[in-house]
Amino acid sequence: MARVALVCEPPDGGVAEHVRRLAAGLQEYGHEPVVFGPPSFAGTVGAFRELPLRRDYAHPHHDAAALGRLVRALRGFDLVHGHAAKAGVLARLAGAIARVPAIYTPHCLPFVGDVSKARYAFGLVVERALGPLTTVLIAVCEDERRIATRVAKRIEVVYNGTPPAPDVPPDPALLGDGPVVGAVTVLRRQKALETLIDAVPLLRERVPEVRVAIVGDGPEKAALQARAADRVAFLPFHAPAARHLKALDVFVLPSAWEAFPIAVLEAQACGVPQVATDVGGTREAVVPETGILVAPHDPRALAEALAELLTDPERRRRMGEASRARHAERFTAERMVRETAAVYDAAVTAGRRRAGRRAPRG
Repeated sequence: MARVALVCEPPDGGVAEHVRRLAAGLQEYGHEPVVFGPPSFAGTVGAFRELPLRRDYAHPHHDAAALGRLVRALRGFDLVHGHAAKAGVLARLAGAIARVPAIYTPHCLPFVGDVSKARYAFGLVVERALGPLTTVLIAVCEDERRIATRVAKRIEVVYNGTPPAPDVPPDPALLGDGPVVGAVTVLRRQKALETLIDAVPLLRERVPEVRVAIVGDGPEKAALQARAADRVAFLPFHAPAARHLKALDVFVLPSAWEAFPIAVLEAQACGVPQVATDVGGTREAVVPETGILVAPHDPRALAEALAELLTDPERRRRMGEASRARHAERFTAERMVRETAAVYDAAVTAGRRRAGRRAPRG
């Protein structure tokens, strides 16, 4: 059995869910996971140790203290796995100091997306500098693997996965007369939900009775509500996501950039057709049998795709069946945990061999 430290920054959307699923499933494959992260993880995972992390780099003394705390905590661990950029920095530095293998899953590399030139350069420099300390970079899709070749040598692709849809009733707040489309996601700039809001008047020209909802919370909520006026209903998120998804006729995700969005997989598990933007690895999940891909930042294309599905109930039914089948075949949480555990096994075995070669002969 290997003891594995899972390091995650403040929970926000799919990354935290990914870590929780790993923590819940790794014991079946002979590993003992311990989650290191902010207090908000407490009570949502099994073994947990608090490690205050900030997303930014504006508090170097705070980061140094967190690094020292993590290094000391890694005594007795066989491997450390950092999730997302900031946690990935600390995990790899701590792994190098504590001399344990360090795995890194970016969940979208920090120089990807609509970022400033300064942030792009900083993210690229940091990732290249930490490349030699990365035992394995786990990319969550082939698109991320392609980008990661710029900063890492050993890369394994392990697609994100989600559990089967739980048996929960649909959210009554989303039920009513007429079809409903909705986004179930964290409300941050990356998700470009203003594109959905701007598409609503165009969509209602084709489907006047449609209802549109945005389910979630996040830093962009106030700005989005002001932009939407009365076009869109805003609802708080209550886990599991399935209770919201099962009330939708079409799931929509108009992101400006992505790695491999978990929300799309959750929609597939629930048998809900998807309309999403063709960014990152989304096309590796959404195929013509399950949904429609459109260009980002294009309200008219988004409205046309939504109208195309809303006016064809039989096509939606076929897409729903194909979505469930695709999820069960390719994107289960069990498969994701199993493949991640295999990466751990190889890294720990190689690390122990290297340690044996370094050991002095008696």
